[in-house]
Parts: sequence; C-alpha cells; structure tokens
Amino acid sequence: MKRQPITHLLLISILGLMMSACQKGNVEMDNAGDQTLEVTVDELTYTMKPGDYQKLELKPGTHRIIIKDEDGKTIEEATFQVKEGGLLNLARKDYYIWTDLYGDPSLKAEKLKEDWHKIGDKSYYGEFTRIEPENIYVEKTWDYGLEEDFPTDLIGLQLTREKYMIKSKLFREKDLIEAYNALARQSSQ
Repeated sequence: MKRQPITHLLLISILGLMMSACQKGNVEMDNAGDQTLEVTVDELTYTMKPGDYQKLELKPGTHRIIIKDEDGKTIEEATFQVKEGGLLNLARKDYYIWTDLYGDPSLKAEKLKEDWHKIGDKSYYGEFTRIEPENIYVEKTWDYGLEEDFPTDLIGLQLTREKYMIKSKLFREKDLIEAYNALARQSSQ
C-alpha cells in the first residue's frame, strides 16, 4: 500500500518530463492542412494529424524529410538546411509574420512598414510578411513562434534607448485573422 503514492509520484514526474521535453526544440513542425500526414525527419517518424504541431531539436546542417499521406503515398521527399531553427510547413499552407511596435504608438509610421494586405478574403492593416508555401522549410526570422503569444505589454522587455521595441510573431493564416480581429474588438471597447 505504501508503494502506491511513490509509484504515482514517479509516473507524474516522468509524464511531466516527457511533456516539457516535447516543447523544446529549434524547429517548429506544423500541419496546417486537412489530412493526417506521416512525416519522417532524418530517422524519426511522426504522425501529424490536421492541426498538429510539434517542436523538434535539429542540429545545424542538412536534414531529410519524407511526407506521406494517409494511404502511405509519398507526397514530398526533400532535404532542407537548418542554420539555427525555423518552420517545417508540412502542408504547404500560408503562414504570416506579424511585426509590431511596443512603446510609443506615434513611432509606428516611422518604424514599421504598415500597409493593407489581403489575407484570406479580407484586407488587414499592419506589417505582415507572407511566408511562401512553396518552401517546405523556412529559417526563423521572427521572435515568437506558433505556440507563443505576443507580449501584452512592455513588462519584462528590455527597451532600447529610444523607448520602443519591434517584435514579430509567426502565425498560421487563420490564427492571424483571429488574433487581428480579437485585437480590433478589444481596441474598440
């Protein structure tokens, strides 16, 4: 009877370590498509359901990827080069980088390249960079990945002498639209 609490604590500890290990990595592997994919990166195989996301730890250098559909048919076989880390766009969908300024809002016109951009079936105003879906891998040029949030304020950010900071975040297309609309609703209240 006394072994049960120890066994439970051990299982909880192992589960916690496994969950935290899954969140570490330098490459974001994302399936924004509508079908389950079997993905082999180097020697490891992953089943990625629609909407699945996983971080991988890949060393700098050349890596091999094979993507198969639900029937086991190879739909992609390629190599890609990792420098520091980035995004594996498994379903070749649209992703965007949203760049924004933290600090004095009057500096936005001077510091950002804001304009109207057609995203989905509507236009949105801001600094957005579309990631070409033709590329299976894109090296990271953003500050916050798919599973990270933009900071809500400046607390904890190290400001420059000019008292502003420019940060960018990677989004799936639908998530960008949702985040933009949520921000617009919040601003109008």
